[in-house]
Amino acid sequence: MMVVMWALAASVLLGAWYLTTRGEGLVWPALAWMAATLFALAAFRNTAPGSPPIGCVLDWFAFLWAETVIALCLITVVLTGVRSALRAALRTDDAPGT
Repeated sequence: MMVVMWALAASVLLGAWYLTTRGEGLVWPALAWMAATLFALAAFRNTAPGSPPIGCVLDWFAFLWAETVIALCLITVVLTGVRSALRAALRTDDAPGT
């Protein structure tokens, strides 16, 4: 389970890197996928055998870190997307003849 959690966090991190370096603005399907991954990890953690309590080894080494990485990536993608969209809007407003 820890490997899967880290793999999901790594995939979101790679997706966030890809989105922030391209500067395409807000990509809603990617944001939905990242947010779904953020909330799906909690449900995935609750399926652990034996229903481990909050604060167990699984949480400290995988769940909490994966949640943090995904949340920071989601925030970064949103901020970068909004900034890119605002820049594009300002460019079209400053165009002659508008």
